[in-house]
Amino acid sequence: MRLLSPVILILILLLSALLLSLCKPEKKTSSSASAVPIETTQASQATVSEETKTETRKPSVKAWPQEASDIPVDSSVVYGNLENGMRYMIVPNEDPPNRLSLRLHIAAGSLMEAEDQLGLAHFIEHMVFNGTKNFKDANELIRKMQSLGIGFGAHVNAYTSFDETVYFLDLPEIKPEMIDLCFSVMRDFLDGALFSEEEIEAERGVILAEKASRDSVDYRLMLQQFQSLLPGSLIGNRFPIGEESVIRNAKRERFVDYYQKYYTPERSTFVIVGNVDTAQLQQKIESSFGSVQNPEKPGEEPNLGQLDLPEGIKTHLFTDPEVSETNVSINLVRPYSPTPDNKETRRSRLSLDMANFILSRRFEVLSKEQNSPIKEGSASKYSLFKAVEIGTISVSAADDRWKEIVPMIEQEWRRALEHGFTQDELAEAKAHFLNLYREEVNQKLSRKSDKLATEIARSLSDEFVYSTPETNLALAEEALVSLTPSVIHQSFVQFWEAKGYHLVLTTQNNQQDSKEILDQLYAESKLNLVTPPTPKALIPFSYTEFGKAGTIEKQELVKDLEITQLQLSNQIQVNLKKTDFQKNQIQWYLRIGEGQLSQPLKTPMLDLVAQAVMNKGGLGKHKQESLDRILAGRNVSTQFSVEEDAFVLSGTCSPEDQLLQLQLMLATISDPGFHPEALWQFQKEIPTMFQTLKHTLKGAAKQMDQWLHGEDFRYALANQEQLTNYTVEEVKKWLVPQLSKGAIEINIVGDFDEETLVKDLLTTFGSLPNRKPSDIKRESDSRFLPFPIPPSENTFFYESKISQCMAVGVWKTNGLRDNVLESRRLNILAEIYNDRIRESIREKLGASYSPNAGFTGSYALEGFSYLTAQAIGKVEDVPMLLETMEDLAEELANKGASQNELERSLNPLLNDLEKSRRDNSYWLMNVLAQSQIQADKLSLARNRDEDYRSIQLKDINQLARKYFTKSNLHKVQLMPKTK
Repeated sequence: MRLLSPVILILILLLSALLLSLCKPEKKTSSSASAVPIETTQASQATVSEETKTETRKPSVKAWPQEASDIPVDSSVVYGNLENGMRYMIVPNEDPPNRLSLRLHIAAGSLMEAEDQLGLAHFIEHMVFNGTKNFKDANELIRKMQSLGIGFGAHVNAYTSFDETVYFLDLPEIKPEMIDLCFSVMRDFLDGALFSEEEIEAERGVILAEKASRDSVDYRLMLQQFQSLLPGSLIGNRFPIGEESVIRNAKRERFVDYYQKYYTPERSTFVIVGNVDTAQLQQKIESSFGSVQNPEKPGEEPNLGQLDLPEGIKTHLFTDPEVSETNVSINLVRPYSPTPDNKETRRSRLSLDMANFILSRRFEVLSKEQNSPIKEGSASKYSLFKAVEIGTISVSAADDRWKEIVPMIEQEWRRALEHGFTQDELAEAKAHFLNLYREEVNQKLSRKSDKLATEIARSLSDEFVYSTPETNLALAEEALVSLTPSVIHQSFVQFWEAKGYHLVLTTQNNQQDSKEILDQLYAESKLNLVTPPTPKALIPFSYTEFGKAGTIEKQELVKDLEITQLQLSNQIQVNLKKTDFQKNQIQWYLRIGEGQLSQPLKTPMLDLVAQAVMNKGGLGKHKQESLDRILAGRNVSTQFSVEEDAFVLSGTCSPEDQLLQLQLMLATISDPGFHPEALWQFQKEIPTMFQTLKHTLKGAAKQMDQWLHGEDFRYALANQEQLTNYTVEEVKKWLVPQLSKGAIEINIVGDFDEETLVKDLLTTFGSLPNRKPSDIKRESDSRFLPFPIPPSENTFFYESKISQCMAVGVWKTNGLRDNVLESRRLNILAEIYNDRIRESIREKLGASYSPNAGFTGSYALEGFSYLTAQAIGKVEDVPMLLETMEDLAEELANKGASQNELERSLNPLLNDLEKSRRDNSYWLMNVLAQSQIQADKLSLARNRDEDYRSIQLKDINQLARKYFTKSNLHKVQLMPKTK
């Protein structure tokens, strides 16, 4: 995790579910495992869920936010309340068809823990998969789900945060037995956990391994930052992962105590999204959850403490030599003032959001100036747990130049406070936000049920009204009419009005006088006058005419796949597929030239420089800052990347903006800007990049990748000096011939009108001079790399005081190119091996939180692919982890897998394959790309599902015998270097 500012890290922690926990994999238990340890029989379970949850008081029913709001609620949604206080939402959604997504939201997390329960909220999330009233053996639950095509991790998951715990279940198909199973599982999560002492003891190691896997210098500094900015608050002392001493020693009764008090109907909301029969589901919810009882004495809301608010400027210094980058931030912290979600609140939030957007754009523009000390900057506002409101102005410094950015951040903040914002800045912000709301409307019918269910569950604690995208757009349009520069200026000033602020410096260098210098620089900067911002004129887009339009030389319709293939008169190949999977969206994937295959010799990491220069270098007639303003409010995007065998230009747009998208992509290829500010910005990232590689597992993993690729320069690390000294001219020398003469293939999938799209293609890309066609069969020495000769043992190091290690096993296979059928079977073999790895290393040994196995390789390189296993663990456990990986692979090779294992690995995959056929990205990347030059590409797509279904156990076991041998194994250790 990159260290930005304390506040931004808080948001990252919450919104990305930092403590996301993979659900329990299959676990073998002895016949005595679920027998009768202390208080683990069904009778004792009744003590947990019935005796202590016997109500004599009337349950409290939490109101829905729309009950106190003037915002119209989505009328298609069914809201309900059970008599025991449990709430539910049923949201009809058609995409994907015949699927259902369930979320159980419990309004309790680590903030509700007592001092001797630190970490138990998260621990309990693990334990509910380890034995419940109806699924006493975890084996029973997992195998039943897998047999129905429900994959753990993919379709079943959970996370614990500070104030909520959420359980996920996605049904790959709506069948009565599947619905019955999932409702039974969710009910057991709420009041059926057994908490076997044997299972608690077994799980302690897994939790500790998870804690170790998340440990980092940035994480430790974040803890300090919480406690420093929120002194006296409980928040800084209740991180969900908890305390090691509690995880190791907490007694069963402390788990039960938390579970009884907080896993209650009054704190629970059940969310269902998908193809629903509302009446039937309401009855199902009532019959499944109506009998859950609340405790007589439920858990109380935590007292989060009193905030110690500063007066004036309070400085904070955080240092560590392993910090990835230097950051300065000005932070406002105040008690949260509750406001209902209504029209006025949304208007006020939008006004402040626009002010923060404009200030963030100012820092972006400043970062692009020559020799600017600013790497990146932003302004934002967040609320935490209805307890704390935080505003932050945060700037990251290039190469630890924090002394230069202190006056810049102070003066830009003050410029906004004193002089506000210009009309042209407001126009760009309005276009940006209005476009976001319009896109929500355009994408409404394409919202995926699983993502929608998760968004709803994660927003429940915020008590937002679930309004339609059309309502949201109408409210935004109404608010934007009244938002003038003076209005958003007033919102910004009002928000930042306070008696004091926190000034935070996070840096690598521990200089004794840094804090005093920070104070002095800030005080001196306040004495300088700031001038008003200068308005900027908006110039029109300069790339609309490209010459004579081309023609279609060849056209073919692939009827069964509904694909149109074109060859233009200039030899450009075009592959089109019209879909309605993503309403009002078109996806683009252009392949140009030969990518890394053409990279100049002895230029390691030049591809990263090229990507940065192309993506941030603008166009010949528009610098990037100007281009951003021109495109504000338009639904176009481009991303340039260097892939192994092609340069790729990808993006998305709306049908209304497809011509502009084509013009933008063509201008990117024909007149790239190569402006130097793009290189300056990349060079600012280099110290952070090397700091991360030096002090984290990523650096050792990169060394391993370089070794696996035969030390080829294209996969090697440059030294910092070499990477810093690359020039724009070197990038141009490589890219210009490829972009101007290389083969072009255009792949387009989405919601377009084919006649209009073809016309726009001919007037843009059709106008280019002739291109040589791509030749996928062309022999090239750059496709052949010397894979390390097995067997071998190797160790790669990184420098850190955090003792985080990884054990990796690698077994070479025959490659992906022209080897699709075997590769599919290797995917299944890897999945079977993955289950065994997790069962043995995580469940039995408790030595790693998320051990995994997989199959990977390259379609560009000849014969380059391998099976792999990896696990993060303690230094002393790495030899044992490698030995376990080797033994499990050898067992698969000698004894083979079982038919049951094959079916449980195949069924979830087959459900995902069906889902992928309604995914634009699948068609774009896996079917259309190179379909005209790769003879069997379309036939492989046609038979994909049938081929997977035809896989037999003998196929898998034959591959296991072929590859999972000791003589084919590379054992690799990624280790911290002892200082």
